[in-house]
Amino acid sequence: MYLQRQAVLLCSLFIVLIGLASVCVRAEVNITLEDTASQIIYSPPACGLTLSSDGTEAQTVADCDSAWRIVAAQGASGGTLTTTSGPTDGSGDVIPQLFLSVRAHALYVKTTPSSTAIVNVSVSTNNPILTVKSELNSSLEFISIVGLPEDRISTLSLTFVQSDRTTRVDIDSITVSISENNTTPFVAPSLPPSTVLPTVTPSIVIPTYTQSPSHSRQTSGAIAAEVLGALLGATIIAAGVFVLLYFRRKRRRPASASAEEKEET
Repeated sequence: MYLQRQAVLLCSLFIVLIGLASVCVRAEVNITLEDTASQIIYSPPACGLTLSSDGTEAQTVADCDSAWRIVAAQGASGGTLTTTSGPTDGSGDVIPQLFLSVRAHALYVKTTPSSTAIVNVSVSTNNPILTVKSELNSSLEFISIVGLPEDRISTLSLTFVQSDRTTRVDIDSITVSISENNTTPFVAPSLPPSTVLPTVTPSIVIPTYTQSPSHSRQTSGAIAAEVLGALLGATIIAAGVFVLLYFRRKRRRPASASAEEKEET
């Protein structure tokens, strides 16, 4: 009977853990913005190809001389890439930048293997103001920004770094990770495109890995697995302590009963 009770207890704990793990997995929502999404602000404004609702080419601006150009690309998330090779005369030699303001806990900027430029990635939050900057090779394909405070607005800034050779940056999409109860993840950029973000002590980590994101970045499943492992370990320890205490109490009771019988005789 004793072993049966412990087995029932452990089974119940495992069922609770499975339920908690499923809650953790459901709690994260990923929203993918295509390169032409209105939430992404390009400076100078992007021009070039536009697609119709069915994904076919609707219009091409032949005289587009902006630093950011929208081009058709097979295999791109939305059928297009927004690309830059640096400042142009037509855009007043303005250094290309993009901005995105969100309430989220992670951002993943997807580029392409053809990207060769170095980019300055900056993430800024306010109340309090915190900023972290890092220069990365855009050929990483995925630039991951994690550990963002979801209860505050975070502004992502990506700036093209000029080089003595011809380089390019292709923007495929940006994935925003939020919790499922976040109903207002997107906000208008809190800073104009020409504003330089202040530099303070970094508090957000931007990984500078060289592996593909499928092997290196932490997915929602990996996060859930870590949570499940931690909960499982804590539960096993607690169950072990409970079993030990219960067993010791069971052993003490017969001893106490025998002592009482001796006293009565």
